[in-house]
Order: sequence, then structure tokens, then C-alpha cells
Amino acid sequence: MKHARIGNKIVGDGYPCFISLEPGATHTGLESAKALARTAAEGGADAVKFQTIDTDEVMSSEEIMIKYSTVSGKKAESVYDALKRRELTADEWRQLKAYCDDLGILFISTPSGPGTVDLLAEMNVAAIKVAKSDVNNRYLIKLIAEKGLPVIMDAREKFEDVEVGISICEQAGINDIVIMHCPSGYPAEYAGIHLKAIPHIKNIFGYPVAYSDHSMGDSMNYAALGLGVNFIEKTITLDKTVDAVEHYMSLEPQEVRGFVENIRSIEQAFGNPRVIFNSRVNTLHRRSIMAAKPIKKGEVFSVESLSFKRPGMHLSVEHYEEVVGSKATRDLEAGVFLERGDFD
Repeated sequence: MKHARIGNKIVGDGYPCFISLEPGATHTGLESAKALARTAAEGGADAVKFQTIDTDEVMSSEEIMIKYSTVSGKKAESVYDALKRRELTADEWRQLKAYCDDLGILFISTPSGPGTVDLLAEMNVAAIKVAKSDVNNRYLIKLIAEKGLPVIMDAREKFEDVEVGISICEQAGINDIVIMHCPSGYPAEYAGIHLKAIPHIKNIFGYPVAYSDHSMGDSMNYAALGLGVNFIEKTITLDKTVDAVEHYMSLEPQEVRGFVENIRSIEQAFGNPRVIFNSRVNTLHRRSIMAAKPIKKGEVFSVESLSFKRPGMHLSVEHYEEVVGSKATRDLEAGVFLERGDFD
């Protein structure tokens, strides 16, 4: 399988799972964006992922609605308004990127169109993500690929569009590609997550696979890790009780470090798949062959004349068939462990 370099990290099989925390939809301005970036950095994440939005570059109408859940119940809102909340000025984006550099955390973002692609390239972000709504936007993908930066491709469009998008990147010389499995919904329904797609995507495309979690809690991320995902993206918020899209399913600051540590612990627990070929039993816990009663020299050993007890530091119980039916080469007292020269 291929690998992708994002900043100073390698993404792919054989490397630690890349962890990207996303406040792209939950920040409310530069200061909250900085606070969430700091939360991600202090929690041990590799990257923080934003959405560099120019709403008028995306939306032609304010009438399109989005439905989502919050602590207080189901809500609906104009997509235009939801995106407008995420806007920062070009100078604010530069300040935020510089702040992330100072924190030592990689900066990833999704552009909303050609203008924001140029801004992200100017800032030399660690990677550019192609949004779900732009996987069939070959013009925009070509502009992104021409910047020469790593690309994260959302895989919610149909296979053919994802395949074409990857081909456009490859033709532009982009080899650092990650394909993201991202269930829809705010939050996603469990039946719509389709975790089994992760190894399938990896086998089809041969690139590292990411999982973007839109479900409640954190358990789906650990399941994705077990299925071989190379990159995890999870939304974070300063307060999940906010009545706006994506807060309800996000991690709060006090949950972030535990989330990252759980991923790292699971990675350690994966261990060596060939461990079954090596014994993991302490010698003291094995059994040795012992004389169960006094045995005279020349006497034939029977099963009844033997017992099998710990520790396994003498003649191992696995040799009992060699002993039974053979003759003792010396007198043995009851309770004496047999050694190799005690039978013939």
C-alpha cells in the first residue's frame, strides 16, 4: 500500500494512526478557533482541520436548509447561515495558521472554491481536503492538485467520481493522497456508518484510508482503527450543548486527551500478529514429570507411577510418552523430578 506524507508525518500501514481534530464547523471566530487549535495540540493530536469558507463562493441561495440534532432536540437552519458563521478574513486565516505553527500542530483545511484554494496554498497548509460536495468538481480538484500539496479526498460520492478525482491528482504529480470514509448525518446513524467499507476502500485504491467520525461518542473511531484505518478525524467543540450543527456529536476539551490516548493504547495492543508462534507461558507455570511413588532402578514407568507438576524447569510433561514404558536408570524417591538421563 502507498503512504502519504502530511507535514512531518507519514500516513499509512506501519505508521501510527494520524489524528486530526476538527473545529471547522464549531468555532465562532478567530479566538475560539485558536482555543480549539490549542485544545487539539495539548491533547496530542497531529493536526487540526478547518473549513476555509467564503459562503458566497459556495451558495447561490439562503433557502437551502440543513437538519441536525442538538442537546435540546432536532433543529433546522439555512446552510448559508451555518457556513457564514465559519467565515474568517484572509488575514485571520493567516493568523490562525501561524498560531498553529507555534503550537506545533499541523493545519489542514477544506476550501470552498478557487479563491480559498489560493489562500491555502499561499499559507502552505499541511494538506487540502476535497469536500464531499466537490468530489465531482473536476475543475476545483484540478486547481487543488496544481498546488502540489497533499490531498485528502472525501469518498462520499460514487466510486467513479472518487476514482476520477484521484486520477486528476495523480496526473498533477500528487502522490500524497488520503481517501476519507465519511458517513453523512449530524450525527450519523449507526446503520449508515458502514465501517466495513474501510478495508474495501483501501484494497480498491491502494492509498491510506481515513475515517471522519460524525457519530455520538468515540467508540466508532476505535472500531475503525481495528479495521485498519490510517487517519482519524473527529470534531471538537468548546461546548457540545450549543444549539448549532455538529456541536452535539463533538468532543469537548476535557475529552480530547483521553480520546488520543485510547487510540495510542489500542495501537500498542495490536502487537505482533505472529505472536502465536512463540510461547507466552512462563516456565514456572508449566509442568515437569515427577515420580509419584518410589521407583527402583530397572522398573518400568507407568502413567500411574508419574505425576505432572509445576515448575516446568525439569523434564517437560510433553515427553511423558517417551517415559511411559521405559525403564528407570536409577532409584527415584517419590516427589523427585525426572531428568533426561533417568530413563532409557
